[in-house]
Amino acid sequence: MLDSIRSRTPRPGMSMPFYSLLLYLATCIAPCLAQTNKLFQWGFSSNSLSTSLPTCLPLPIIVKSFDPTTNSTHGTPPYYMIAFAVGGTPITTLIGTDENNLSWMVTHPVGSQLILSVVDANGSAGGVPPNKMTVIAGQTTQCVTTPVSTPPFTVTANVTKVLQTCQPWGFTVKGGVPPYIITLAAPNSPIVTNVTLPFGDDAFTYINRANPDGQLMGAISDFTGRWATGTPIVDTQG
Repeated sequence: MLDSIRSRTPRPGMSMPFYSLLLYLATCIAPCLAQTNKLFQWGFSSNSLSTSLPTCLPLPIIVKSFDPTTNSTHGTPPYYMIAFAVGGTPITTLIGTDENNLSWMVTHPVGSQLILSVVDANGSAGGVPPNKMTVIAGQTTQCVTTPVSTPPFTVTANVTKVLQTCQPWGFTVKGGVPPYIITLAAPNSPIVTNVTLPFGDDAFTYINRANPDGQLMGAISDFTGRWATGTPIVDTQG
């Protein structure tokens, strides 16, 4: 699925022992602790939340085994909601430690379009709902937050509308603290893919293998867990 990464040299002024340690963290430990998909699935308790989400209202969430018939696999608490804002900044929120008592509150600005993913303590993802969700005003908007914008941390892509099968999709990162992690997610998919870039790399190229007639999103986070602004999304065609 992931075909090429453009390598860069270590940044000047960095001692080689320190660089080697971070390179080890990025290339060894991260894969060893890599997320596992298809352990659990999630959804909102209310079926009315299909395309829109009100601000500042606690929204109960259900988490259950990926195969509810055998009930053989589960996530590891605590659980987090990652709300990827298209063209904006994702927000990660703790939603609870008991899979029978989870709740999330929308804090993105009204009008934001969100792609949602619930992950557990190990970074394992419970899948992505079939639709982007639009944020609407709830009874209040007082909980709405403005993501940190300084110092600047951004991601841009060479394709922003339609991505053909086998077409390169290039990402460029500016700011933040390397090494970076790129997250690829598609609506209505049971999996989310995370890739740690080698320390010093600020560019990534994905050769599109996603199913056609869908959408694909790419988000960037840094070593501190901060998300970059500008999350791109494309329509996939083949």
